[in-house]
Amino acid sequence: MMISRRDSLKQIKRLAIPYLTLPLIAVVKTDNSTPQQTLGPFYPLIFPLDEDNDLTWVKDHKKEALGEKIMILGKVLTSNYQRIKNAKVEIWQACSSGRYNHEYDPNQAPIDPNFQGWGWTKTDTKGYYAFKTIKPGGYPVTKNWKRPPHIHFKITQPNGKEFITQLYFSEEEELNQKDKILQRIPKPQQSLVITELVKDESLKMRVGQFNIML
Repeated sequence: MMISRRDSLKQIKRLAIPYLTLPLIAVVKTDNSTPQQTLGPFYPLIFPLDEDNDLTWVKDHKKEALGEKIMILGKVLTSNYQRIKNAKVEIWQACSSGRYNHEYDPNQAPIDPNFQGWGWTKTDTKGYYAFKTIKPGGYPVTKNWKRPPHIHFKITQPNGKEFITQLYFSEEEELNQKDKILQRIPKPQQSLVITELVKDESLKMRVGQFNIML
């Protein structure tokens, strides 16, 4: 039986609930807020016609995005652990080859026409959000610097205030340790923007949790 796109997006949120009830990510005592990071040069100039929280399937396309399907989910909170509802959460990232769907990206890797590249959702009444996407590829910046796989996040609170950061993956330790952007964050706080992808048999994909404290 075919599942409609709307039903698929509802299923993403429903299946995410067991993870969202887990304890918050451990934080250092000196500063428990998520580190802010650069917007980067590849925030979309033109947004895709298909705007939702499933980046693996573009409306009216016949094929899914290339690469490993993953789910990223979490909570958006204030510095005193109050959950923020109706916050707009945007993500954008490279496709599995490491290239952004952006006219300024000099990377010569092939672009994936079936990958949405950017998506958004709003936190629910308990501050939860969820995205289905693919694990992005890394890409070269200079001869001696390759960016690790990462996902950009932009949070717009109901009062209009914006917060920008990036999420990394624990299994990319070698590239993470050499990344000039991640290494701007003090060592004790770097774990706040790094997630571990854990296999979920019911979802048939790996899941990463990212709680964002503003």
